[in-house]
Amino acid sequence: MIEKIILGTVQLGLDYGINNPHGKPSLEEAFKILEAAFDNGIRTLDTAEAYGNSQEIIGKFQNEFPNKKFQIISKLASNAEITPENFITHVAHNCKVLNSDQLFGYMFHNYPSFKARGGLYDKLVLAKKEGLVSKAGISLYGNNEIEDILNNYDGFDFIQIPFNLFDNDSKRSVFLKEAKRKGIEVHTRSVFLQGLFFKPKSKILATLKPLITHLDTLESIKNATSINTQTLALQYVLQKKYIDRVLIGVETAKQLVDNINSCKDEQAIPHHLIDAIDVKEIELLNPSNWS
Repeated sequence: MIEKIILGTVQLGLDYGINNPHGKPSLEEAFKILEAAFDNGIRTLDTAEAYGNSQEIIGKFQNEFPNKKFQIISKLASNAEITPENFITHVAHNCKVLNSDQLFGYMFHNYPSFKARGGLYDKLVLAKKEGLVSKAGISLYGNNEIEDILNNYDGFDFIQIPFNLFDNDSKRSVFLKEAKRKGIEVHTRSVFLQGLFFKPKSKILATLKPLITHLDTLESIKNATSINTQTLALQYVLQKKYIDRVLIGVETAKQLVDNINSCKDEQAIPHHLIDAIDVKEIELLNPSNWS
């Protein structure tokens, strides 16, 4: 399961997550996180131009530890002033910042910005042909977005979508299995729903109160199985055969090691019980709607 994990690095460059008391880590702590990831078998990082100085931190790490090189996936900033003419140069600049000869993956950061900049799609495919990028991808949210990509764009090698204990099999499996059928890798994010699964119910935002009944369901499942939240959330996603890679983010190296330890021994996850969780307020599954 550890081989499926991608380390997300938004926390290295920004304060991120509703349950993050640590804030953005120091450079020293960021290096500890990256070193712990490599030493424990994680070989792929996810970053983005919009993640503060995350790319610069990764580049510094790769420069100082040339024997611990990662495969790196990055994303085009939604507001970047990029034209088809300077797209290849822009990607090459990312490689330079990241101290990497090639990006393992380069993605459009979201569906709306992709649709608004259609001229860049062909350039991403070209960057792949020229060897600057190994795989072309796109970060999506809605199932309608997944359908459009699967039906109308054959140049993508992978999609990245939310998937977790609430945004689960009942919401996504039809579309993700179709992606697999078409030879497109499925990468997932938001495994902990920005830390919501760990937050005390007394401290949950008023807008998220409809989710409490589902949190109670999770509590019952945990009590019945003696599986903790961390292990349940991680292994539920990692065990899905139609999911290729699972993105996780952490604030400290210890947190990362704890997550990795939660994945070393396969647990008997009650998939049928979690798959049956059906959040009707689907807008609350998107953290951008929480504020």
